[in-house]
Amino acid sequence: MNVAHAGRIGPNAIIQTTAALREHVGDPRALALVHGATGRSLSEMPTEMVDEDEVNRLVRSMRADLDPALFEAVLHDAGCRTADYLIANRIPRAVQWLMRVLPAPVALRVLLAGIMRHTWTFAGSAAVRIARTRGAPLRLVLTQCPMCRAMHEPAPACHFYAGTLEHLLQRLVTPRARVVEVACEAAGAGGCEFSLAVS
Repeated sequence: MNVAHAGRIGPNAIIQTTAALREHVGDPRALALVHGATGRSLSEMPTEMVDEDEVNRLVRSMRADLDPALFEAVLHDAGCRTADYLIANRIPRAVQWLMRVLPAPVALRVLLAGIMRHTWTFAGSAAVRIARTRGAPLRLVLTQCPMCRAMHEPAPACHFYAGTLEHLLQRLVTPRARVVEVACEAAGAGGCEFSLAVS
């Protein structure tokens, strides 16, 4: 973890979640949720890293207000929008080309190496690791996940991360990629685990 950024997350967690909310529920309801959780208006989006607690308040506010299917759809959409931003602005074109021509398992490892170098941009104070089990897809694991902290859910709730990871894999590794959150701290697990299948 980059200590200088501990407890802070890139602004896309707010920007793209707000954009997805506006698309799915309209501006009045989006404004009520965003302003109520963060104090921001729809035109006052962050331009720098934000406190992870602000992101967590927005996610918990959405979960309290939206039905489960809509909550998942908004956060998954926000994750996809974040992935598109990263592809357009943060991942070098040469690296994108390389991943698209490499075999999918190798391209996945290239992408994960980049993700692990930049965990401070999306994980806040969480610990992030890659888990490997012979014969099973690689898993990205977050411990003390900022997205679902203080939530108690019957099923995994970190749809933002799942959407971001799946869209990155589908755009850069293989369209057949699938990402499933197989364990979640909100549902009582010891960490939030994302299975990354590329074949």
